[in-house]
Amino acid sequence: MSYNLTQSRVKPLFFFILMALSIGLYAQSTSIPISFLNSFKHLKLDDKYEINGYLKPALFQADFNGDGIKDIVFLVIEKKSHKKGILILFCNSNQYFVFGAGTKVGKVGFDDTDDLKWMGGWEVYKQSVAYETKFDNGDIIGSIKRRLINKGISMWSLEDGEPLAGGIIYWSGKKWIWIHQGE
Repeated sequence: MSYNLTQSRVKPLFFFILMALSIGLYAQSTSIPISFLNSFKHLKLDDKYEINGYLKPALFQADFNGDGIKDIVFLVIEKKSHKKGILILFCNSNQYFVFGAGTKVGKVGFDDTDDLKWMGGWEVYKQSVAYETKFDNGDIIGSIKRRLINKGISMWSLEDGEPLAGGIIYWSGKKWIWIHQGE
């Protein structure tokens, strides 16, 4: 049996192969590294949480605890409640932390929250200084300069497509600290 591929068939076939390769390379570049997926499963976190890219990008890698090794933070949804959150996994250990996704974050604005559904954007915060918004009886009274010893995670809500309020969480060496920013 022989096949006669005419020029009209070769071009679409070439285009399809090129598209498939491009999609595969994109998927590899945005996927969670196998070592972290293995840790996620080994710690049985997949029993309670689903990794979910409800924002873009769906994950970040950075050294959040200052040990010189990149850690990973990714978006999760608690399977039972469908509440949104983030999960931080330290690469040098089996230590992990969940914010939202059914776990209280602490004061975010004026309320304790266990759902980060308000989050419209996020990024790795690389600066060593941040300014925390201070309130008195619900009124903004100024800000305080805070020094960060490690990279943090900045998250914010959006209004009309622009950041409105949110904060930064960062590892102090002993615990996670929330720095409120904006309204």
